[in-house]
Amino acid sequence: MLNITFNVDDDIMAKSMISKSIMPKEFAHYLWDKYKTSYSLLINNINSNEINKDIIYELQQQSFFKHNREIAKENLKRIKSNWYKNCNRINSFLNKILKKEIHLDLTAFIVPPSLNMGRNIWENQFIWGHENGLLDESYDLVYLVHESLHSYFKKNSLTHTIIENIADIELAQYLNNTHYEVHSDLKSIHIKILPFWNIYLNKNEEDIVRENKINNITYNLKDFDKYKTKIKDLNIDDFVSFLNKLNLDDLININCLYSIHLKNI
Repeated sequence: MLNITFNVDDDIMAKSMISKSIMPKEFAHYLWDKYKTSYSLLINNINSNEINKDIIYELQQQSFFKHNREIAKENLKRIKSNWYKNCNRINSFLNKILKKEIHLDLTAFIVPPSLNMGRNIWENQFIWGHENGLLDESYDLVYLVHESLHSYFKKNSLTHTIIENIADIELAQYLNNTHYEVHSDLKSIHIKILPFWNIYLNKNEEDIVRENKINNITYNLKDFDKYKTKIKDLNIDDFVSFLNKLNLDDLININCLYSIHLKNI
């Protein structure tokens, strides 16, 4: 199960604000001019330990930072309450889709929604706070799971795609009958593994055809029948191993179709 502890950490919040330059422009320019190397390091790696810590201290003395800390605390209360109301059914969902039980103790560092921040910083820790969560409680839940799963899987494009399938698509559908946009740089991998993913989930032909039509995707289901016996009883770890052994670039060919029409003038 996912066991998440929620926290507001001043240093994490300050690093997050600097990494995204979310602060009054005049003060951001001041920090850049005074701590250019440290500022650059945090933009590229929020975990950097090579920074001048005075950049963090100066930011934390500002009234706007203290205001953001209070907003983060309110955001924590809302997200924590939402998680505890839903964590049992989310963990049950995960057990079912992963086809195994996992155990992760995690810390979520909550930041103000205005930071639009979602980042796993390793050692079972991640940063979260997004404006979309204020309008859609399922959004927070989905991305708490998304960032948590980065602590379970090895970091690569394939596992990131699997995480999006589990959280951004399937969990979102389960919670709110919707799905959230996947990363554009992973879309081709999503398409290549789709036939195998559908087998893994044991989806029936009618649902696959319906979903493919919605997503403007076509493939011959019978072409992949030979993989059913290999996939259907795998858990998520074995499924990832199975995909890693396939040479998807050689095995799957994607043809893109374009629809051309006149703009309304």
